[in-house]
Amino acid sequence: MHNRLLARIVLTTMLSLGAVLLVVTIATARPTPVQIENVEPAVLSSTTGGTLTVYGSGFISTTRSRLVGFGLLDTNVINERILEAVAPPGVPAGVYDLEVSASGYFSTDTDDVARATITILAPTAVPQPTPQPQPTAPPAPGRPVLTIRNFSVSPTRPIVGNEFIVTVEVYNTGSRGAENTLVTFPGGQFVPVGETGHMFGLLHINHTVIVTQVMRVPNGLASGTYPLQVEMSANDFEGNHYEFPESITIEAIGVGTGRPQLVIESAGTSPAVLGPGDAFSLTVQIANRGDRTASNVLVAVASPDIAAPADGSNVVAAGAVRVNGTIAITVPLVLSENAGAGQLNLGLALDYSDFTGASYSSQQNVGLEASTALDDRPQLIIASHRTQPASMSPGEKFTLTLELQNVGGGEAQRVTLALGGEAGASLKPFAPLDAGNVLFVPDLPAGNTVELIQQMVVDGSADPGAYNLPLALAYDDTRGTRHQDSQLISLLVRRRPHLRIGFYQPVGAVTVGQPFNLPVEVTNIGRTLINASTLSLTSTQLEIRDGSMYLGPLDGGTAGSLEAIAIAEEGGTAEIVVTLEYLDDFEQPQVITQVLTVDIEQPPEEVPSDATGEAEATTGNQGGFWNRVLRFLRGLIGLGS
Repeated sequence: MHNRLLARIVLTTMLSLGAVLLVVTIATARPTPVQIENVEPAVLSSTTGGTLTVYGSGFISTTRSRLVGFGLLDTNVINERILEAVAPPGVPAGVYDLEVSASGYFSTDTDDVARATITILAPTAVPQPTPQPQPTAPPAPGRPVLTIRNFSVSPTRPIVGNEFIVTVEVYNTGSRGAENTLVTFPGGQFVPVGETGHMFGLLHINHTVIVTQVMRVPNGLASGTYPLQVEMSANDFEGNHYEFPESITIEAIGVGTGRPQLVIESAGTSPAVLGPGDAFSLTVQIANRGDRTASNVLVAVASPDIAAPADGSNVVAAGAVRVNGTIAITVPLVLSENAGAGQLNLGLALDYSDFTGASYSSQQNVGLEASTALDDRPQLIIASHRTQPASMSPGEKFTLTLELQNVGGGEAQRVTLALGGEAGASLKPFAPLDAGNVLFVPDLPAGNTVELIQQMVVDGSADPGAYNLPLALAYDDTRGTRHQDSQLISLLVRRRPHLRIGFYQPVGAVTVGQPFNLPVEVTNIGRTLINASTLSLTSTQLEIRDGSMYLGPLDGGTAGSLEAIAIAEEGGTAEIVVTLEYLDDFEQPQVITQVLTVDIEQPPEEVPSDATGEAEATTGNQGGFWNRVLRFLRGLIGLGS
């Protein structure tokens, strides 16, 4: 006989005229199959037991429930979709099948029994890893199945108000790899700290992954064991999504609701108004407005962008503060050079504990008044600088003159100026002579200027160009606060041409009124090219023709020449100014000049004899002819016309 009872009434009527058999079968209504959708809670304590709320369908007045291996439970049917089953205290710990039967009859061959799984936990002093649950049936083929194979808690019994670390080993017992595996800790009785979700890639079949989460036991929680929900989800390679909610049990130790509470009631600085870079002392008064003594009090400066410790670290130990008691601590600090003007919020972190070992922390702000006005503070700038000579060339010595001006409202004391930065690391290609790279000024009153002079030399291997020379300034104000600043100046290095300018052949005797040649040659005796342009000859004592020409670039060791014609108007020594125009390394026009001299003789007195005159005329004509021949030949070979 099955769980559905069938009643049959057979009526048989025999008629004499013929055998007619009438069979009437009447079947009673079969109970609706029962189904279970969810059970809350899924975990009970063996010590206390509890009421299980079962959600599903098909629940009727005859519906009963039982724990397989333990026995029947007190069952109360709320309606056709909800019933309650009471598990008494003392049920042995383990994983049980909860069976619900609509007819109240439990058998393996009935089809009106629905099943679900619940866990009964035994309280232990130290929670042990949850044993791997034995599935009542193999998982559905072709899907991942995630379960918690093991877990641990550090510390094993966390204290109320403290943080603890949960480590969970997630195991894929399914028949497919778990893709986009996500493990989250929604919290529940405990408060998650930091990120609550942990995403992993592919978790292969029979593989595990370790997940770590920081949690905190909230204040006010009583001692006991509490479930910690762990939500796991994954996809298979076809994109199907699966959820695997589980929970683990955490035993927490409560310390009651009382706790210390520290607050900063007042704060002040000395001096009251601060400037960027100023050293100052911060004094704060801390009061305990809780109902327990605060011990191991630590105060830390938590705004390093506003102030830094002047001595020691940023943490000050303050000892203990009794209930309604106060303490005052003083912290030596230095205001940041980048601090702006106005009211600044300086963060202070307070860490402390109570007699039970529970720790507490809070961050509070105190106000600082800062001013960037220069009414009573020095401010140094490089007003100007110059070099002698004005431009330098590689290997050349020069004198650097700096004008240092105090544009602030206070006196600067113990001023140091370091060429090339504090350690002189950026001096190249310059080097100081006869002294170090640091210049010292004892004091510089407000509005005054002082000249600093340093002999220097340019490195012989330096390339031409504009070089930035950093200058590191450090000085004290009248309150003893050390200020530091860095400024830049620029120095130009030009390569000077190395030329030899002169006559490439003797000029010879020159007579007033007689034309003569000026064979001038410019030779580049250096190793680098000179971008020469025009070579010209000028003189206030001579009339010069063809005295200018375009010369063009000259490589090292090459020369260019110019042969001009000049006529002297009077005797004596005549000066010829040779001017070479060229472009320097900065593409700026520059000029090199050199003065050459020739001696001019007066013409001889005339001899009245005709014969003598004819002879001299003949000689002069012959000399002029050969000069013209020589000039023609020079023109052919490029040595002048």
